[in-house]
Amino acid sequence: MSVTTGPTYIWGAMFPESAVRDSPRDLQGGELQAALLGMFCERRWAEHTLEVIARADPHSVAGFRFNAASTRAADLAPWPAGRITALGDAVHATPPTAGMGAGAAIRDAASLLEHISAAANGTTTLTDAVGDFETGMRRRGSEVLTLAMKTVRWILATDTTLGAAATAVSTPILAAAARLRH
Repeated sequence: MSVTTGPTYIWGAMFPESAVRDSPRDLQGGELQAALLGMFCERRWAEHTLEVIARADPHSVAGFRFNAASTRAADLAPWPAGRITALGDAVHATPPTAGMGAGAAIRDAASLLEHISAAANGTTTLTDAVGDFETGMRRRGSEVLTLAMKTVRWILATDTTLGAAATAVSTPILAAAARLRH
């Protein structure tokens, strides 16, 4: 477990498996950091981004493979409602894109609290409250997964020579447009 005591950068990179390049999956620490830095350099990322990666403590750099649940609500954990339930990634595993999984888990917890409160107030049974929560959670989970997977599909689409070139051209333009709006 790592504990931070001051300002901290938390960064991540998602690179699809590719027949064109070696997989960084089996690399660790400094080797993984160097491979990621090379991938970002290859894609001509901004110097300040490269500096964040280069200055990272090599012992803090780790890689993992992620999986995602189905985006269809009907596929998300349909089980009989009871006194025990699950929420967040335990039900709708979400890829690490834009913190959507964490946000979904927080919404799940708030919804569960509302439903349990209704049972505590006597307006429904605990089993019905949990069942209603689970129905809503599967719907919300499906929506979050659909949005998260759009980002994953974008990453996959740009992991080509043409996609990398389009990204290299469009990113500075989009960044300049964002600065002009402020």
